[in-house]
Amino acid sequence: SLQERFALHLYSVNGKLLSSVPLDREVTAMCLTEDFVVLGTAECGLEIRELQSLRAAVPPVPMRVPVHSVSVTKEKSHILVGLEDGKLIVVGAGQPAEV
Repeated sequence: SLQERFALHLYSVNGKLLSSVPLDREVTAMCLTEDFVVLGTAECGLEIRELQSLRAAVPPVPMRVPVHSVSVTKEKSHILVGLEDGKLIVVGAGQPAEV
């Protein structure tokens, strides 16, 4: 089924599986911070997940165009999202409650 086609796994440095979640979308871009993993998908979504649990921190943000790259600014104030059509979208970050 489609549900088992994609997954996200978190391992410790020693190779111990810490977390695992099935994904319903193909990940095309990924960026890590201390607390979050930011994913861009072929289905035009931006997902922000808690790094330890891999649970969604906020609902997915629709982008309308497939995502080719994601990057978090040094201050962790914004997420830069590069799209297939060449556009660069800047998304304000902040605490999950404010995103």
